Amino acid sequence: MNFNDLSKFVFKKYGLKFFPAVPGSTELYLLKSPVDGSYFAMMSRIRQGDHFIATLDLRCGSFSDMIRDLPGFSTPFRLKISDWVGVWLNQVHRDAIENAFDYAFRLAMNGEEDKAIDRQPFIYVPGEAADEKYQAQAIKSRDKTLAKRHEQDVPAAIQKMRASYDYSILPAKGKAKNFYHQAQLMKNYQDNYQNPVVFKRYYPAFHDMTVPQLRTYFTWRQKIRSGEYEKTSTSYAFVYVFELLNNVGIDDPAEGFKQLRIFQKNYVQKFDLELESYLKQWLKDYVLYYHLPQKNQLVFADELKQDLQYHILLHPEDYSAHELLAAVKHFSTYLDKNVTAKKMGPQFEQVFKEIWQVVLQAKLKNGQDFFSKYIAQRHLLVENLFAGAVFYWRNHDFEPLVVDSERKYFYQNQEWYCSSLFPIKRQKSELNAFLHETDRLLREKMHFGQKLKPRKLEKEFLQAIADGIAEYQKQVEKAKRPHIKINFANLDQIRADASETRDSLLTDEEKQLEKEESQQPVLPKKSETLKTENNYGLTKDEMHLLMGLLNNEDWQSYIKQHHLMVSILADGINDKLFDEIGDAVIDFDENNQPEIIEDYLPDLKEIF
Repeated sequence: MNFNDLSKFVFKKYGLKFFPAVPGSTELYLLKSPVDGSYFAMMSRIRQGDHFIATLDLRCGSFSDMIRDLPGFSTPFRLKISDWVGVWLNQVHRDAIENAFDYAFRLAMNGEEDKAIDRQPFIYVPGEAADEKYQAQAIKSRDKTLAKRHEQDVPAAIQKMRASYDYSILPAKGKAKNFYHQAQLMKNYQDNYQNPVVFKRYYPAFHDMTVPQLRTYFTWRQKIRSGEYEKTSTSYAFVYVFELLNNVGIDDPAEGFKQLRIFQKNYVQKFDLELESYLKQWLKDYVLYYHLPQKNQLVFADELKQDLQYHILLHPEDYSAHELLAAVKHFSTYLDKNVTAKKMGPQFEQVFKEIWQVVLQAKLKNGQDFFSKYIAQRHLLVENLFAGAVFYWRNHDFEPLVVDSERKYFYQNQEWYCSSLFPIKRQKSELNAFLHETDRLLREKMHFGQKLKPRKLEKEFLQAIADGIAEYQKQVEKAKRPHIKINFANLDQIRADASETRDSLLTDEEKQLEKEESQQPVLPKKSETLKTENNYGLTKDEMHLLMGLLNNEDWQSYIKQHHLMVSILADGINDKLFDEIGDAVIDFDENNQPEIIEDYLPDLKEIF
């Protein structure tokens, strides 16, 4: 039931209208008693995450204590007064809300509780005015013979179960406890009732059933346990689920979870889809209550899928550009037919990842970051476990359950809490606005496509987009530069092959001349100050070339006289000085002449 439904009901039945507590406000509405003008009902909205839940506060007097613990009822939201009760409109059936409202109205009209209800602990709904021509008549006493015969037809186990009901506990608190104890008494009971009857009841329990209904249920339950599934009243199916949720007749919670899943597959999904939404939520609650983390993948599949997308957006460095873009598309439709994305292809994924990483680090002046502003925010919400079920809480010591990196459940101060990411209001349109600005700046900075009109986006995030594009462009330029990779592993073999080739090209006369020269030491010129000793394993020939280049002296004559190949000598020098300098020190200019790389000239002069 929502605000509109409740307002229509109140006006149609009582002729009353809610009015805003503050003119023009849509947050709180009040309802006055026609008798004394006092308030007896309030409608309001309670925020949970990114949405609001409709609530109702009712003044029900001392009856509030009796219904406050029923599923969907609670302490009042707006007034901390004992004779008021709160109602979650989306969790309580329409009939229960109307009955509670009717009681509050009668109390407001009569002013005394004994005029609002009768002696029975149920809400009294008065009928139309009595016709004066009818007179009260005494009800005939029941035939004792028939009563005795009826008791004889009731199986002993059912008689014992019905007699075990504890009336000393208020229904609000005792219904679940009584149901649990009665279910334990009947956990192994079997029946073979041949005259099945229907059963319709909200929040059904054994105490709500007649004997024929009880016998119908236990006969049907026996067939279910034997694997024979047949359609029955939805209320019977609810009772069976309640038994499994309470682990009646089950020693191991894992087995209880299995039985719930079997019933979901073989009965609920085939015969009674009305139960499906309830059972899906109760399975999650079952995993939390009985701490079955190994079942997370089964019951939290939707949450895990959603949380993964959030995790990718928060940690793009751990995922590929394609995975990041897919996560963004999960929350937005802007890129589905975007011209820029299609035109750039894989390049768009790369530049978008750079932009996203920069934007994630950006913050507004108030400290709010991009993710919490445009995607999702972390909230801590109360979880009402087994809402709508008849469930007896027997445990109050629970372990936290970590579903994934973004979702955690824990129990504290007698409440279950969920810490998770919840989407911001208008998440899709806000994210689309960001993607539009990204598209606009990409076209502007990379000079292609038609210009787009700007949309509203904070300047800090606009600057982050521009910075991301600039960083991507730097990386593209860097990638265009040629990368020379020298493999020094084969230099020795290259030198040997080159030396052998040189020898094969010499004439006999040149070989003889080289032999004679090798026998006579070459005396350096007086002007020569070459050093041949070193700690780097450089040969005499390599040192002549290196020192000649360092001192701008003639090295060509020596090379020619000794029939040496400059490229081989340069490779040797580069190889042996690589560990010291970290790079090649000799390069060749456009005329293929060796020269010392200018950046390393000071270091080499200091060394040699």
